[in-house]
Amino acid sequence: MGVCDHAELHSGGARYVHETEELRLVVVCDSCGEELAEIERIEYCPHARRFVAHLAELTAFELGLSDSQVAQVRFAALVCGVARDQIGPEILNKRGQLSPDEWAEVRRQPELGAALLNGTSFDDIREWVLCCRERPDGRGYPRGLVGSQIPLEARILAVTDAYAAMTSDRAYRLARDHEDACHELLRCAGTQFDADSVRAFLRASARRNRHLESAAA
Repeated sequence: MGVCDHAELHSGGARYVHETEELRLVVVCDSCGEELAEIERIEYCPHARRFVAHLAELTAFELGLSDSQVAQVRFAALVCGVARDQIGPEILNKRGQLSPDEWAEVRRQPELGAALLNGTSFDDIREWVLCCRERPDGRGYPRGLVGSQIPLEARILAVTDAYAAMTSDRAYRLARDHEDACHELLRCAGTQFDADSVRAFLRASARRNRHLESAAA
């Protein structure tokens, strides 16, 4: 078998360095899987994001995306929250209502996250991260995109990220249970969230939960 000349397509990837708690953004050869270059290192603790990445992966499979597309969605879900670490804890953990200036800072998350993914191999993923707070009804940010103007991958990220947020404790509220979070996704399907992505997520999560229940029996 010949040695790969790395002339085919390259993709973005991530390597987590546990010792330094850094996320290494790298370029990987699609043909042989060899890591070709390091784009950047970001201080990051992705442990909580692995759950979101798994949910995004299941939802992408449910929607019929190819294996390579699913892998990219999983990676995008892993790095989608990287900009959260750039926002001060006094804002993220505030118990009361956010001021207009604080809310403006929170709304910068998609743009901050996209800016961190500055290598050419991350063009697609950067766009998905930038669009993950857009809404089908046009009331999202930062661009106010509508419906199919929002990439499908970004619509998947919006659903899975929202579910993970709702089922996690925050300084200003307790976590919702699975059923309540799913009800909220359904309530907002077609307005805040893409309806097809919500339905795919619910089907995928139902199968996942049945599998876990069976394994525990």
